[in-house]
Amino acid sequence: MMNKSNEKRLFTEAPLGNTAQMLKVMTAAQFAALGAGDIVFWRQMNAGDLAQFVPQAGMAPADQPLELLMSADGAPVLIADSRDAILDWIEGHEVRLATLH
Repeated sequence: MMNKSNEKRLFTEAPLGNTAQMLKVMTAAQFAALGAGDIVFWRQMNAGDLAQFVPQAGMAPADQPLELLMSADGAPVLIADSRDAILDWIEGHEVRLATLH
């Protein structure tokens, strides 16, 4: 199992051509861990749908829109009821926001 500092060193020290090859042999868990703690994904979901993944969201009315911030490895980072709360959290942490396509 690779830790985060080893992963960063491995990819920053590798010649550019070898990096693509290394990505081909990584497990799904190793690939997901690359951005854990550094990259976050943001999306809006209603509480009912979110409760399938994060049981605590079930405490809100099912149709209430919630803002969800997730780590690159899929772990929930923050659940909020406003965009401003998400933006404030991102501003206070050293993370990069990735867009979902």
